[in-house]
Amino acid sequence: MAEPVLEVQDLVVRFGGATAVEGVSLYVDQGETVALVGESGSGKSVTALSVLQLLPYPSAQHPRGSVRVAGEELMGADERRLRQIRGSVVSMVFQEPMTSLNPLHNIAKQISETLLVHKSMTPAAARERCVELLERVGLKRPAERLAAYPHELSGGERQRVMIAMALANEPRLLIADEPTTALDATIQKQILSLLKELQRELNMALLLITHDLGVVRHMADRVYVMQQGRVVEDGRCAELFARPQHAYTRHLIAAEPRGHAPAWQGASQPLIRVEQLNVEYAVGKGWFGRRSGFRAVRDVTLDIRPGETLGVVGESGSGKTTLGLALLRLAPSSGAIWFRDQPLHEMNGQEIKPLRRNLQVVFQDPYGSLSPRLTVRQIVEEGMRVHERDLTAPVRAERVAAVLAEVGLEPTMMDRYPHEFSGGQRQRISIARALILKPEVLVLDEPTSALDVSVQAQIIELLRDLQARHGLAYLFVSHDLKVVRALAHRIMVMQHGVVVEQGAPEQIFDNPQTEYTRALIAAAL
Repeated sequence: MAEPVLEVQDLVVRFGGATAVEGVSLYVDQGETVALVGESGSGKSVTALSVLQLLPYPSAQHPRGSVRVAGEELMGADERRLRQIRGSVVSMVFQEPMTSLNPLHNIAKQISETLLVHKSMTPAAARERCVELLERVGLKRPAERLAAYPHELSGGERQRVMIAMALANEPRLLIADEPTTALDATIQKQILSLLKELQRELNMALLLITHDLGVVRHMADRVYVMQQGRVVEDGRCAELFARPQHAYTRHLIAAEPRGHAPAWQGASQPLIRVEQLNVEYAVGKGWFGRRSGFRAVRDVTLDIRPGETLGVVGESGSGKTTLGLALLRLAPSSGAIWFRDQPLHEMNGQEIKPLRRNLQVVFQDPYGSLSPRLTVRQIVEEGMRVHERDLTAPVRAERVAAVLAEVGLEPTMMDRYPHEFSGGQRQRISIARALILKPEVLVLDEPTSALDVSVQAQIIELLRDLQARHGLAYLFVSHDLKVVRALAHRIMVMQHGVVVEQGAPEQIFDNPQTEYTRALIAAAL
């Protein structure tokens, strides 16, 4: 019998005195896809990072365990050997592309680096290979985007660049940590099909870490279920979903988002109103140094009433996130933006500052939006320090503890730093920061994309409850159509910066009017 490409035995990982992974054993055969699933904080990513010893040492410790790749023991290997293995024999797609990509280097430099190091390609050959890789992962105009920097790409586009980098050297094992988290349904389907195709071509082993059980059903041959650092169940994929043995596995399967938004019974007057909104960015250079314009949002008109959720869906790069940022005056725009009877489009930064407490946002990338130098307490209470300066420290701490409990975190965690939390936990911190000031309008940019299914269900219920109690208006941006359907009272479909269709969820899902909307729904359901 052939030796597994990856074999982990009795792995234990500790951070200080806390055990993050306890006695994990797993294996992945050549050409096989193995999924590692579980709630945020269950130890999935820590297990994966241990394979290439990418944990933050010396705070992370491996008191015991074995990690063998193609028969070679990597636990305790020197840094020189690990550099030879990383990116060549084993590659990894990380969960948060914005923090994994170097903001100072363009895309061409970052992808070609691994080709130059491991394959000794010429710069010209590396550039040609970069274009080929970007084209294969579905990035539009790949040759033109080589000069782009990470901040110029959408979340989904950045993730595709990460996948292109990981596959550049055709590794024997690919570790994919939430590889489709930031991707809309159609691109997710393309990426998963691409991974399957490449896996067949290269006979590559794939260790897939995901909270999306739909992805697991589609991709995995075998599944390991983790809870609190331990593997509680494993088996063939079809068997595990059909007859789960452990109560925790049954809980995960039952927790997928479902249902519809509660009936809206809010006021008739819009809380926020947008008319003929346009957002244009200068890109490239033409004659005499002039830069051409790219219109990311085109003539969008919308309104949201108190207690109402407007869901915005569309492919990566369609303008969803840009629309949300422009609505909050966090991106330059033309057109009219009204909050109640106040013209935000006519206000300067100082004039709009007092209104910021009423207009809050939860960003797509929680790690990039949380300061690594601040504790959770400092992050969450920051808004109170600006808008409620008369509050005492004990009162602020009490409110921070209450809002953390509301989003499913222990108040005792408030003195930790962002890097000590999983991706899903960091997103809950971001939601707590937005909620602490009790805003009237909340822009939610993929707020559940980093969360496992059980926490998604909790966050959906939390958002519903907060909306019902406080009359919050939500602009909910998401590529997950199941989550949108569960929350939105109206849905707006965007393509290339233009609204191509909008209406009630029943109309959009049951009787879509455009081919584009039908393609989105077909890819997701």
